[in-house]
Amino acid sequence: MTKQNKKTNPGLVTLIGDLKAQTRSNGAALWRDVAQRLEKSRSNWAEPNLSRLSRYAADEKIILVPGKLLGSGNVEGKHTVAAYSVSNSARAKIEEAGGKVVSIHDLMNENPKGKGVYILG
Repeated sequence: MTKQNKKTNPGLVTLIGDLKAQTRSNGAALWRDVAQRLEKSRSNWAEPNLSRLSRYAADEKIILVPGKLLGSGNVEGKHTVAAYSVSNSARAKIEEAGGKVVSIHDLMNENPKGKGVYILG
């Protein structure tokens, strides 16, 4: 028996379904992992600050946050950051440093195999 989906946000339900479909179509376990993290209660979602991004993912080029990225701290380097939600200050700091912020859906379409993606959360 399949697990009953308790999410009511239609955009989130669609994203989770698309992530699982991507895993089934090409076998990339990354997207299944992100879908499972987003299926959890929102209080258990990752909410890292930019300081954590700078500390743990400084050498990575593509960073995925299965939750909300907050703007406390500074970021150095040109990163591509995908997150379910990004605060305005975090978005401004990333773009000021020369990076870009994309949605998880866009990242999944650009990189279907998930190669070189670092999950921060």
